[in-house]
Order: sequence, then C-alpha cells, then structure tokens
Amino acid sequence: MRKSLYVEPFSGIAGDMMVGALLDAGASFEAVRAAVAALPVEGLEVRAEKVMRGALACTKFRVLVNGEEEGAPGEVGPAHGHHDGPGDGHDHAHGRDHDHGAHGHRTLAELRDILEGTPVSEAIRDTALRIYERLAAAEARVHGSEPDAVTLHEVGALDALADVVAVAAAMDALAVREVYCGPVRTGSGMVRILHGVFPVPTPGTLECLLGFDLRVEQGRGELVTPTGAAILAALATPRPPGEFYPERTGYGAGTRDGGDIPNCLRVTVGRTPDPALEPGVWELAANLDDLAPQVTARAVEVLLEAGALDAWTEAAGMKKGRAGVVLRALVDEERLGGVEDAFFAETGTLGVRRHRVERSKCERAWVEVATPWGPVRIKVGTRGGEVVSAAPEYEDCRRAAGKAGVAVRKVMDAARGAYGGG
Repeated sequence: MRKSLYVEPFSGIAGDMMVGALLDAGASFEAVRAAVAALPVEGLEVRAEKVMRGALACTKFRVLVNGEEEGAPGEVGPAHGHHDGPGDGHDHAHGRDHDHGAHGHRTLAELRDILEGTPVSEAIRDTALRIYERLAAAEARVHGSEPDAVTLHEVGALDALADVVAVAAAMDALAVREVYCGPVRTGSGMVRILHGVFPVPTPGTLECLLGFDLRVEQGRGELVTPTGAAILAALATPRPPGEFYPERTGYGAGTRDGGDIPNCLRVTVGRTPDPALEPGVWELAANLDDLAPQVTARAVEVLLEAGALDAWTEAAGMKKGRAGVVLRALVDEERLGGVEDAFFAETGTLGVRRHRVERSKCERAWVEVATPWGPVRIKVGTRGGEVVSAAPEYEDCRRAAGKAGVAVRKVMDAARGAYGGG
C-alpha cells in the first residue's frame, strides 16, 4: 500500500488552507518552517495556530512578511474587496495591491531562480516548481502568451511563495505519493482583478481546474484562489480514490469565519493499493486434519497443476488436540476459480478461506550454465538492477544427477559455482 491524500474542497481552496490542513493531518510544522526559512528572501515568518471554523477545530497557517500578515481584514486594496463567501484565503492572487513594492510581480523565470537557489530537498523544490509551472501555463493559455513570459502578480508575492513551498514541504513530510481530489466548490459571481472584471472562477483559475468536478453556486463569491487551483492542477488526480483506507484527517482554516458552511479545507491521509505491486493475487487456505500425508502432498501438486503460483502446507494444532495442517496456495485472479475447485476436489474440505495479498516481485530471468553432468538453468532474480538471488533449477539438477548417478547436491553446488564464476 502507498500513502495517499484525499482533498475535499467543500468550501473552496487556497494555499494557506492547504498548508493548514496538511499540518492538521500530522505534517511537521518544523519541516514547513525550515523550508520557508531556507528561501533566499528577507522578512518571512510562518505561524500555525488552532482556530474554530463553525463547529470544526482547524489549523490556521499564517505568513507574515516583515511582521505584517498579508490579506488581514481591512488591508485589501480597491482592486478586489473581501470575498463574500466562506472561502477567503489570504493567498488570493488577484487584485491585492499592497505587495510590498515590487515583491508581488515575478515571472516564472524569476520564481524558478529563487526556488533553484533554495537549499531544500529536490522533492520539495520539484513540487513547488510544478505548482508554479502549472499556473504559468494556465495564465499563458488564457492570455495568449508563453509561460516564461507571464508575470504572476500576487501569486508571485512572498506570502504566496511561502504557501507554495510550505505545501511542498508538508507533502514531503507526510511522504504522500498520490493526491486525489473530490468536488471543488468554486463560488460564483463577478470579481475585479488586475486585468479587469471577470466571472468566477477567474480565467487562469478555471484553466487550472479543467477536468475537475466543479460545483458552482450562486451567491458564494470567489472560493478558489489561483494558488489553490494550481496546487490541485499540479498535484491531484481529479477524482476520489477508489480503494482507500483512511488513517488521519486534517482541517485547514480559511481567513473568514461564519456562513452556513465551515470555511475550511479537509484532507484525509490514507493508503491506496500500489500499482507497482502485483494486482489481483489471492491466498487460499483450508484447515485439514483427516487426510493421509500422501494425499495432502498430492493436493499440493494438484494445486500447482491447476495454476497456483505457489502451494504449501503448515503444521497446525486443531481442536480437541488433533494434529493437522493448513494447506495454502497463492493464485492470481484468472486462475482463482480453478485452484479453489482443486481445493475442494482433492481435500474434501468444507470451506476455503481467501483474501487478497500484495507482493513485490523481483525481475526474473533464466541463465544456463555448464556443469560436469550437463547444462543447468539458474533462476536469477534482480531488483533495481541488482542481483538478489540466483538458484539452480531443481528439476534440471535432479535429471542430471539421475543420469550421472551422483548426488543432486553435487550438481546444484557445481551449477552455483559455474554461475558465480561466470
């Protein structure tokens, strides 16, 4: 199983909400703080605190630039007033005019230079770059430009940069390998941004959200910020996970409180099947206490003949002190029915247990070597390009030994020596 994340933007999404939710789900604040502190810029400080949004306890992530929190109440300039819905994230990129001089206007190339000069892990840097590259591509598409020529206005500001790096660091701290996203509430209406008055979602935001399940509601205002949309576009698969085993939830608070829907983002950390593992493998088992050993041994042979990947027995103490065995077999999905039928036919058992199992496999290959008694195949297992096992094929050794009248052990030792010497 691999660690996965399910994001539920039921009240929209902003960069600070995503960081808060990841922290609330167990990501290390120290890892986040260290990554932001590593940025080659002055005056950045991050904080996290517990707050209530409706009846939900959430984590609020705050970014201070030179001691001042961007997007605090009463500080939004005339280009864009406060959101009239619950999804008011402080990292909203459009229309914030108090950007500390030129700090709010950076090209993708400038942001790439900053990130590439930041001493963080390659995984954190790559994730942050993916988010910015996805947003630049979206903005370039809607404005008829090239990604490297796009100026990311307030999304290029220091507090938004801190949000993006913090998301990347929190994801790395949680060791999340896959991100899934449920329906996204976008809000609705019109909003004034630096390019003029546009419908919600704004063009760049909507371009990022192509392929996602969007829920547009009247009277909600703008609930998804460009940074939030870019995070989803860069990191998330736009659907809920299928087979999913939740382990921990987290709630990240937006700036505003109140409204009929809690202003927060929910994430769930859990496990999903790893496609690198072999799919559809089952283990079958039956308890046996009334079969002769010869019959049990034959049952193992029949299970293998029916297509089992492996079959074996284990000694077991049965009820009333009787000695017995557990007959087990490993089988893929396609041969499940036939092997299960063989269980019943050969053993007369009244029931066969089965459950899915996961297994990681080595790459396998056959190598033929010469021995004094004839050729023998060696089964070679590799993982990551390294040989982890090399075993002579027993049947080849048995046949060679039988013809030459020598011990099987001698043929096997010779085969191992021939392979090792080659």
